[in-house]
Amino acid sequence: MHTHERALLTTQSTLTEALQQLDLEQRKELTAESAEAIREQLRAAERNLADLHQQLGQRRQRLHDHHQGLARHAELAATLEKQQQEAKRWRQLAELIGSADGKKFSEFAQGLTLTRLTELANRHLTRLTDRYRIARNPHEYLDLLVVDHYQADSTRSMSSLSGGESFLVSLALALGLSELAGHKTQIETLFIDEGFGTLDADALEVALTALEILQGTGKMIGIISHVEALKERVTTQINVRKGVGGISTLRVVGFGESE
Repeated sequence: MHTHERALLTTQSTLTEALQQLDLEQRKELTAESAEAIREQLRAAERNLADLHQQLGQRRQRLHDHHQGLARHAELAATLEKQQQEAKRWRQLAELIGSADGKKFSEFAQGLTLTRLTELANRHLTRLTDRYRIARNPHEYLDLLVVDHYQADSTRSMSSLSGGESFLVSLALALGLSELAGHKTQIETLFIDEGFGTLDADALEVALTALEILQGTGKMIGIISHVEALKERVTTQINVRKGVGGISTLRVVGFGESE
């Protein structure tokens, strides 16, 4: 009897545990669908997961390509900046040189030479007269003006000079030009054709003194003139005498005579 009671109690306890387990499982709200339906859902979920993995791979590749694009863009931006700087230098050079015919660059180079010529000519002009100074025209690239120190340093055109003044300025420019050219080519001879007749006695004395100083540096100075006063200062002369029938004779003074 006790055995059956113990067995009954054991059975009742097992049943209670089973009911409790059943209640617990029911509370988990497990699906009531069949196993085949669950398997189909699983297969669909796996396919969806595969698609998601594929999309993830594609997006990772796009992200990688994007980063490479950014690096390439930065490289191209740096190259573009360098090329823009180079182009800027070429534009500045083009502005200095000008068109393909080289006119603007030629004027620029001539302007540098003219500036140097002006400096050299003014050194000689200072010895000839203290009144004038040669200056470049700021409005005309290759034009020269004179500054008149006796007229409050007023600036005027070369054409406004008198004959004697023009001769002194021209002589200073000629001497400056010979000195400028002498840096690369040795110029030993300078011929001056007329102009002395426009000078008064004082100006003539100054001009001849300057030429004698220049001659003392080893240069040979030739003067072509009809001014009688020059005969007293120039010891070596070639006199030209006009004859009949278009025939002229030459007479060298200072080294004997020659016809």
